Amino acid sequence: MNKVQLPFGMQDYLPDDCYNKTKAEKAVCDTFASYGYKRVSTPTLEYADLFTADGAMNAKRLFKLTDSDGSLLALRADVTVQICRMYVTSMSGVQRMYYALDSYEYLSDSNSSRDREFAQTGVELLGDDSAEGELEILTMAADALKASGLKNFTVEIGHVGYFDGLAEQLGLTKEQTQELKTLINKKDMLGTELFFRDNGISDEGKESILSLPSLFGGAAVLSKARKLCSNAKSTRAIERLEYLLGKLDKAGLGKYFSIDLGMVSVNDYYTGLVIKGLSDCVGASILDGGRYDKLCDRMGKHTNAIGFAIGSKRLMHALKTQGEYEKAPKADIAFCVADCDDKLVRDTVSKLRKKNIVVQIFGGVEELTEYCNEKGIRRAILFDGDAIELTFSSKGDKI
Repeated sequence: MNKVQLPFGMQDYLPDDCYNKTKAEKAVCDTFASYGYKRVSTPTLEYADLFTADGAMNAKRLFKLTDSDGSLLALRADVTVQICRMYVTSMSGVQRMYYALDSYEYLSDSNSSRDREFAQTGVELLGDDSAEGELEILTMAADALKASGLKNFTVEIGHVGYFDGLAEQLGLTKEQTQELKTLINKKDMLGTELFFRDNGISDEGKESILSLPSLFGGAAVLSKARKLCSNAKSTRAIERLEYLLGKLDKAGLGKYFSIDLGMVSVNDYYTGLVIKGLSDCVGASILDGGRYDKLCDRMGKHTNAIGFAIGSKRLMHALKTQGEYEKAPKADIAFCVADCDDKLVRDTVSKLRKKNIVVQIFGGVEELTEYCNEKGIRRAILFDGDAIELTFSSKGDKI
């Protein structure tokens, strides 16, 4: 085994990559903070049961290790679950929180396009079940993506209540509903047709389900969807989406949002609104989230909640593709010491750094000019008895 190579699914961030990642994440986090959200941080290790309780997450997705007392631990697999634990054990009322953390998913297939370590910035609004809270989350999603520098993105919104209502309308059991969700998520239309045949569902009944992949676009989609359902749950979902889309449009944000009723969660993690941010520059979602009103219930306390997370790597890829990628800034000034009092050197350099001027030491007097030319640094200080400032032209010559 070559120990100097990274395990698959892990990644270094070299200086330019790290600079752009930090810049994008800061822009996003600054947006969250401007909405009154407060930053939190969760531990890298948790008891594995936190993630797997009640089937919330498949244990095979966890990086696991054993504690000294034999307890089974896991690397952070889902920040939202951790924040729910934090809320249940230490908080109450309405809480607005955000984070910028790495999570880990155990993958055994080295051919997977997914990463085993992935950075995310995200927000969680707990203790609020209002449409206004959902509107705040959606508005913040658009503002955060704009602040990062991303252009030509779309935030798709859907509602799991629409599909759940259709399933109840068809009289499907919980197990049948889960099987149908899986088929729809895979876009397995043949499998879906066979499901209808095997479960004796009429052509009239299956029309609403088969129409799901086509129910995406603007407000007209909701009018079409309303005609395909005859149950209260689906109708309430449509009404909520109509309200949100109307408010976003009036606020001048309508161009960033579209409806997609084909977004069907394969588990019961999401309970209402679902959100997905997309860009033409990336073949997968950059932003994912939704309402998860039952997650805290698994920890013994009911709490309404909604949030989303932005994948840093996918966001960076989109920004780089559209040309929003910069070199890490070079030093403003280089300096070297030939013969000078140490306190003078320290005082001079410290005063510059307090003014947010980047000052970098370089050891050799003879090579100083060459070094500044190579790095594109136009100013230098030679400490030789006194602080002598040098300025270089774009050609690297002293002026």
